[in-house]
Amino acid sequence: MAKSIDRIKREHALLLESIEVSSMPFAVYDNQGRLIAWNQPYEKLHSLAFSRPADAGSRPPLQYVDLVRAIAEQTLEPAKAEAWVQGQLEQHRQANGTPVDCHFPGVGWFRVTQFKTRGGGVASFAIDINENKRREAELEQEIARRRELEEQLRLRALTDSLTQLPNRGAFLARGDVDFRLSQRYGDALSVIMMDADLFKQVNDTRGHQVGDAVLEAIARTAESAVRSFDMVGRLGGEEFAIILVRTGIQDALACAERIRANIEALVFDTAVGPLKITASFGVAQFSADDATFADLLNRADGALYGAKRSGRNRVTAHAVPDGQDDRQAVR
Repeated sequence: MAKSIDRIKREHALLLESIEVSSMPFAVYDNQGRLIAWNQPYEKLHSLAFSRPADAGSRPPLQYVDLVRAIAEQTLEPAKAEAWVQGQLEQHRQANGTPVDCHFPGVGWFRVTQFKTRGGGVASFAIDINENKRREAELEQEIARRRELEEQLRLRALTDSLTQLPNRGAFLARGDVDFRLSQRYGDALSVIMMDADLFKQVNDTRGHQVGDAVLEAIARTAESAVRSFDMVGRLGGEEFAIILVRTGIQDALACAERIRANIEALVFDTAVGPLKITASFGVAQFSADDATFADLLNRADGALYGAKRSGRNRVTAHAVPDGQDDRQAVR
C-alpha cells in the first residue's frame, strides 16, 4: 500500500511539474467545478479572478464559475452577463472536446478546449490564437476594401463622369424595370427627353470648359425638379432623359415646363460675357401600344424633335409629325 501511495505521489508531482513547465494554459477541475491544479499561464489568463483579494482567512478554492463571471463583469453589459455565464457553465459541464474561441480581457484571444477526466472532473487547455485573429482581421479588412473598390468600379461603370448622373446603360436598365412594373400593375409612367439647344455653338464659341459647366448645371436643375425615386440620366452629349414613376402626362408636362423655365433663367459668366441657354423637351406616357421601354423612350424622343422643329425652348408631347425624320438637322 505504501508503495502505491508513493507511486501516486510521484505521478502527481510529475503531472504538476509537466503542467507548470508548459507554456500552454492548463488546468484541472474536480467534479464539483473546483480548480485543483493549474499552471502560471492559466493563472495569467484568468488574472481577473486570481487577483481578487481573498475574504477573511484563506481563500477558498476557486471555482470555474468565478473565472467566467470575472470575465463577464469586465466585458459584457450587466443584462447579458449572467446568461453568458450560464452558457459557459453548460459548456464546461459537457466538456466534449470542442474548441471554443474566447477573448480574455488584457490577454487576448485563446482557443479553449475542455474534456472530461476519468474521475468526472474537467481538464482545460488553451492555445494562443491572437496572431490568427490578427490575420483574420486583416483579411476581413482586405475583403471589405476590395468590396468597396468593386462597388466604386460598378458605380463608375453606371455613372456619367461629368454630371455624376446615371449613364445611358443605367438609365435604360432602370427604365426596363419601371416599364415592366407599369405593365404588371397598371401604374402611370412617363418619360421626358431633354436636349440643350444649339449646344454645339456653346462649345465652339465659349469653349468646352463652359460647355461642361452648362451640362452640369442642366443636370442639377433637372435633379432638383424631380422626386428622389424618379431618375434623371445623361444619355450622351447634351441629351438627358427623366423617368417619372406613377406620373401621368399632364404632371410630366408640368415637370418638364418647370425644368425648361429654370434652365432658361440660368446665366453663365464667361470670358466673353454672360451666356444664357435654353433646352427643348419631349414627353410621353406609357400606353398599351408600347411593347418595351424603348418604344416609350422613342415616342418621347420623337416629341423632343417636334419641339426642336417648332422653334426650340419648349415642351412637346407625343410624336413627331408624320413624314418628318430630319432629327440631326434640328439639333
